[in-house]
Amino acid sequence: FGARLAAYVAGTKPSQSTSSMDAVLTKQYDAWKAARVVNASSVVAGGYAVQFSNTTYMTVSEGMGYGMLLAVLFAGHDPNARAVFDGMLAVVRTRYAYGNAQYDPLGKYLMDWQLYANGTSAGGGWNALDGDLDIAMALLMADKQWGSTTGHWNYLQEGKNTIAALKSICMKPDGTTKGLKTADVSRTSDYMIGHFRAFAAATGDTFWNTAVDRAYQLSNLMQTSFSAGVGLMPDFIVATNTTSPYPSPGYMGDGDAYENDFWWNACRNPWRYSTDYLLSGDTRWKTVTQRIVDFFRAKVNAAGGDVTVIGTGYNLAGAQLTGGNSPAYHGPLCAGACIDPGYQSFVDALWNWNASHLTTGYYDSELQLLSMVVASGNWWSPLGKSGTVSNSPAPSPAPAPAPAPAPAPATGTNVITNGDFSGGMSGWSDWGNTAIVGGALQVNANVAGGCGQDITGKVQAGKTYLLTSNANITAAAEGVFIGVKLMDSTGAALVNQTQLVTSIASTGVSITFTVPAGVASGNVFVWKNANAAAGVVDNVSVVAVG
Repeated sequence: FGARLAAYVAGTKPSQSTSSMDAVLTKQYDAWKAARVVNASSVVAGGYAVQFSNTTYMTVSEGMGYGMLLAVLFAGHDPNARAVFDGMLAVVRTRYAYGNAQYDPLGKYLMDWQLYANGTSAGGGWNALDGDLDIAMALLMADKQWGSTTGHWNYLQEGKNTIAALKSICMKPDGTTKGLKTADVSRTSDYMIGHFRAFAAATGDTFWNTAVDRAYQLSNLMQTSFSAGVGLMPDFIVATNTTSPYPSPGYMGDGDAYENDFWWNACRNPWRYSTDYLLSGDTRWKTVTQRIVDFFRAKVNAAGGDVTVIGTGYNLAGAQLTGGNSPAYHGPLCAGACIDPGYQSFVDALWNWNASHLTTGYYDSELQLLSMVVASGNWWSPLGKSGTVSNSPAPSPAPAPAPAPAPAPATGTNVITNGDFSGGMSGWSDWGNTAIVGGALQVNANVAGGCGQDITGKVQAGKTYLLTSNANITAAAEGVFIGVKLMDSTGAALVNQTQLVTSIASTGVSITFTVPAGVASGNVFVWKNANAAAGVVDNVSVVAVG
């Protein structure tokens, strides 16, 4: 904790020193842990759980997800973080979603969503998507934090198992989240975009990129069609199996009348979405987050900068439904406002309010602490973290494999124009920060950028194509992406495949894709996030192979 090994590619942070922010966070983590992490030996020896607010119950999977994220994030500060994490994982696996498992054997990798105080099932053996998404992400982070070759758990494999179960049980083929009692209901706070990207990287399954795209479609629709000029989002969306999804009229998700409002689920959205944008730079999620932040900042500005005017519930027209202040609203908004330096004063006011209103109550405390971790620059993802934060000595790394040679171009006609960049950027749309250096495309260091080439009309439905190129980066960093994306008339991704090259030596890229019916637009692209390396790409080819 506190290493900040994954530098944010965008946004701002509170006007505080890193040491002062970390002092607030570590002290609060200790207080949270003392108040909320409880012994769960009635479930399994060595078990731990995050105590739910209603003590009739021991815990819910949502709280277990929060707890596992916090344990892995604060490793290095907390010498017992791994034992706490392992104890929570033991409870998660012991109290699995046996209701789901009746119909899909992968259900054993999801958690029964609620446990009674004595540790027995109170959830009927059914899972809750939000908890399991956080649990899966925490497992991937644990693999990066502690490794998976020592200890009782293979975190990476457990994470992949949970991701497979989530896809099978809780996701629709078009990338829409479900996992609720009604399959065509989707909760907006389940759009954990950064998690989806990490799942794609861990598994190589581009389905999770489709989930990112689908979440954006639904989020944008809610804001522009049902909260036009306001920019809020409902807790739940219904009719996701139709061409006209709309906010839940109530009693279809959590079972209350406020599901069509910015309520106690959607209040998490600014944190969830900004968490991704700060690391990915995907401006779609800046736009979605910005609309929410702008609504609340306008209210605060109208009150002379008083953040206490932010209440705890709004309809989509912007009318306040309840009063009072809650860290479950103020915390996520602090993280959300970090998306742009233009919000600096708002970020500072929200940080100061949260730092002076710390709590250990369930839900408020977890959302507040996780949001402040993001705001402070301490959030990271398995996509972007390198090195070791754990106090334990790192094992000696295995020798790096030799980079793959550039693949031989397939025989046939290359549909890419100027794939060797001998004609400069002719045929390519420059998305910024590119140059031609030594006859190859270079995406320069420190700033995100790339380019794309439209292949609409150049590829035929039903045919299979091979995309090849060679690429490298100039210094140790995240890497450079080469990929292909084909979309329908609504902008939904039909094909979205990428390969990340992280080698300093030239290495080959090879992506095979089949063109589906209904393609309205598409491109082959090169992209690099902002980091210390330049990305070099050459000899781009797309040839029909079947």
